[in-house]
Amino acid sequence: MTDNQTGKTEKKPLSPGKITLIGAGATVLAIINLSTGTEAPSQGVLILEYAALAGGLLALVGGLVMMMTQKS
Repeated sequence: MTDNQTGKTEKKPLSPGKITLIGAGATVLAIINLSTGTEAPSQGVLILEYAALAGGLLALVGGLVMMMTQKS
């Protein structure tokens, strides 16, 4: 998939299924990381963990919405 005039390759966008899987994986890992802590993390680490959880949930929901609205 190279353009003969410029030599640049076109990037294919991620499919909704892949986005959903990535979001689900990130959400599961964030939940496991938050639930198995042996000691209280610092406030900065805790903010990053919750941001990762929010990003994973956002990707999961976004991928599901993309799959539902995709025309066959």
